[in-house]
Amino acid sequence: MKKQILISSLLMIILAVSLSVMAGDDEKTATDTKPKEIVWMSYDKGLAKAKAEDKHVFVNFTTSWCGWCKKMNKTTFKDAEIIRMLGENFVSVKVDGDSRKELDIDGYKITEQNLTRSEFQVRSYPTYYFLTPDGTKLGAARGYQNKEQLARYLTFVAERQYDTTKTKTQPKGK
Repeated sequence: MKKQILISSLLMIILAVSLSVMAGDDEKTATDTKPKEIVWMSYDKGLAKAKAEDKHVFVNFTTSWCGWCKKMNKTTFKDAEIIRMLGENFVSVKVDGDSRKELDIDGYKITEQNLTRSEFQVRSYPTYYFLTPDGTKLGAARGYQNKEQLARYLTFVAERQYDTTKTKTQPKGK
């Protein structure tokens, strides 16, 4: 009888420990699903995804030789809050301003280089464009952005503040 109680007690302890370990694994898995980096897409695929998911588009115009672009990749784009904001509210797109890679935007074919220079008129790097889910240009930010600066832009667009914010217009001739 004592032996049976001892075995039962040991089995209960083993079961409790096993359940505890399994619960810990579930918690670890749940937190591990947070993206650890920005998932960049090509412009054509990103635009299609944004329309399908009704998300804004964040377009990162960059080049391989751009020093400030490299700094963004090492700092701001590594920040957990920026990664979270982009992942939750935007489709992140990267366009290489020197690339001759051809994009297919609903049958319209254009290279990344021509998209950069002709369609968006980017003249310096890095340049970031914000688009509505249907691809309408909202505006751009240029140059290095620290995490606080970029977070302000992302919040403004994600919360659709551009629909309610009035801007002052400057009188002609000034």
